[in-house]
Amino acid sequence: MAPVLPRAWPAPCDRGRPNKLANHATPWVGSLRCCQSRGAMHQLRGLFDRVQDPYAETQEEPNQVKGNKRVCLGLPSHRRCRTILTMMLRFLFTRGEEAEPKSPPSKPEPLPVESGKDAFGYQRSRMAVDGMPVTSLTESQAAQQASHNTMYAQFMKPKFARAPIKEAGRVAYLGESSNLSLLVQDRHGTTDVVHYPLPPNMGGTPARLTDLDSLELDILHQRGAFLLPPKPLCDELVEAYFKWVAPVVPIVNRSRFMRQYRDPKNPPSLLLLQAILLAGSRVCTNPQLMDANGSTTPAAMTFYKRAKALYDANYEDDRVTIVQALVLLGWYWEGPEDVTKNVFYWTRVATVVAQGSGMHRSVESSQLTKPDKRLWKRIWWTLFTRDRSVAVALGRPIGINTDDSDVGMLTEDDFIEDEIDIAAEYQPDPVHVQFFLQYVKLCEIMGLVLSQQYSVASKSRRMNAMDLTHSDMALADWLQNCPKEVCWQRQRHHFWAALLHANY
Repeated sequence: MAPVLPRAWPAPCDRGRPNKLANHATPWVGSLRCCQSRGAMHQLRGLFDRVQDPYAETQEEPNQVKGNKRVCLGLPSHRRCRTILTMMLRFLFTRGEEAEPKSPPSKPEPLPVESGKDAFGYQRSRMAVDGMPVTSLTESQAAQQASHNTMYAQFMKPKFARAPIKEAGRVAYLGESSNLSLLVQDRHGTTDVVHYPLPPNMGGTPARLTDLDSLELDILHQRGAFLLPPKPLCDELVEAYFKWVAPVVPIVNRSRFMRQYRDPKNPPSLLLLQAILLAGSRVCTNPQLMDANGSTTPAAMTFYKRAKALYDANYEDDRVTIVQALVLLGWYWEGPEDVTKNVFYWTRVATVVAQGSGMHRSVESSQLTKPDKRLWKRIWWTLFTRDRSVAVALGRPIGINTDDSDVGMLTEDDFIEDEIDIAAEYQPDPVHVQFFLQYVKLCEIMGLVLSQQYSVASKSRRMNAMDLTHSDMALADWLQNCPKEVCWQRQRHHFWAALLHANY
């Protein structure tokens, strides 16, 4: 668009004839009150004359034309003269041509729709009556929902808070701030209990095949979720797991599991068994599990898909078993670019399920049995070590806040697997026990270092020399008090001592 000009200002002229631009400015020379301004106006006319003839000779004098590119002008002393010169300069050095009117944007033409598809790219046959969601419940679903609706009334029954918890996988956790917890405490007068047995009509037992619909069963069969390796190979995988993996994640009661493993009438959870086979395949050296390159990754992928299919189908409803399987699913990792099928993802999922069951709270005053209390403590501190070690290894934020947990520190007695009326078949290995106890202490120092040196909040505050000294002293104290069974020495090499020292 042309510049906005006063009424007496001549209309813009052709840009290709700059000498006429100067002539247009001639009538305005008389309006300038000072001789300095009139001199500047004549210099402007000389400038445009030389633009028309760039080879004309000029004298380089102050406040005159310098070549054909620049003019040095003194500012007039009168305000009105300065205003007029400013308007003239703005006009003379502005494009004279009228801006071409812009045509309104044209609407984009619709993309051609392929035959048989709708505008979203889906097959038309898929977006029909068959795609409508179900608006009614089956008889079994309606009965289950009715039992859920009456669940909260079960918590208000007398002596419910002190009822024994016979199954560790059937525990309801009511945090102090929850509305239901306030009602229960007001009714029963209990303030030190946060773990309650699930009502009998609630889920908590392994799902049966009759509870799964035909589609879920078909998916599980296609994934081979109900298949197991030959018995000798399966035995070798289970043995490899308890020898090389269980000391790092002591989350399974070996005596109880092996007793069920040998009993065809009371087998262990299929989800947990597939997860154990997955972890065992990572450390087993049987040639039957290896590919042409000597890798067991294809075998581990098979067990991973089987276990994950069972988990996705909600085949297992025991909460302790689910947490155990989720921890072991982290032994499969597709690659660095994967964020949904790696140890960080599955550790976080396991932590969420464990916190939903109240494993982050002390169970000393609960009605759990002594063996289950020990197992819960080992599971929680295993989640703690996985959280800290994965955060350090992958550079991820920690997920467990120790201020939210009051679980007591592990002791050697927490590794005893004796049942109430059955002696443990497998006694705890002193080296494995000391390894994990020291590993927990080392992970506590890891969390301290992460929060003080590598957290986002630490970057906004000045580096404190006392923090570095504190962390260094904690590591030195840990090394000095490390038991000799797991204290690494160059002349006495030991695998578990070396692994612990590598984390140090």
